[in-house]
Amino acid sequence: MTEDEIRAGREAIVAEHGPWGSANIALPYGLFTIDNQPRGDNHRTLKFLQIVSDMLDRPLHSLRVIDLACGEGLYAIEFARHGAQVLGIEGRAANFAKADFARAALELDNLRFVQDDVRAFSAERYGQFDVVLCSGILYHLDQPACFHFLKAIRAVSTALCIIDTRIAMQPEIAVAFEGRTYWGSIYREHADTDSPETRLANLGASLDNPTSFWFTRLSLANLLTDLGFTSVFDCLAPVPLNTRADRVTLVARPGRGQRPFNAVAARLDGLRWPDGEQE
Repeated sequence: MTEDEIRAGREAIVAEHGPWGSANIALPYGLFTIDNQPRGDNHRTLKFLQIVSDMLDRPLHSLRVIDLACGEGLYAIEFARHGAQVLGIEGRAANFAKADFARAALELDNLRFVQDDVRAFSAERYGQFDVVLCSGILYHLDQPACFHFLKAIRAVSTALCIIDTRIAMQPEIAVAFEGRTYWGSIYREHADTDSPETRLANLGASLDNPTSFWFTRLSLANLLTDLGFTSVFDCLAPVPLNTRADRVTLVARPGRGQRPFNAVAARLDGLRWPDGEQE
């Protein structure tokens, strides 16, 4: 695209879908989707890049990456600019249009955006990925959808999954899934009387479910290990700019379970974090 084409395209996107909200992306010719200042989710771009680089110790261009509920495409575009093969899935048409415009402006042939509901996401539909980015979506899903979503993530993950999400600060309700109990709280996304159009237009909420289920930090860690991630890390650095107590970045890795020769240590295999009434 020429500079004039990018300017005109950006204006057309804003006219139809409104301004960019959280993805401040540097475009060619010194242009930006918002402006030249770090805004929205830019701080997580650095965080996710560093996590992937440190944990996998592989060139970014060698990776296959999926960004789930990718919004306006910020992280997907960043990994694609580093040469990775990237797929971004986004449910809202406005976000999809903004993401795909930025992709075209940057001429990223190794990046593809698909408009789809992540609740329909599966390995059968999309294949497997070295890196799964799950940022800002888990806490917008209700149960049991959130459980099946994480189960699908495990099925597609071959090396690394990053889950950046808000969490319940107290274990208020218990939910059973596949014979295990997990704790969290209910969060109101929409009024029951909101129309489908109103819900879709509320970009900071779920696509349609009126409530969502927020896991406690310990129950989320338990679920990830129950699903087959053999290591789960709580990432404290790089530190995001808008640190909040009810948001975490968990890094999960699938692997082969190890069993120690020490019979005493081996008795600890399968131990879970106590949560809720187990405490």
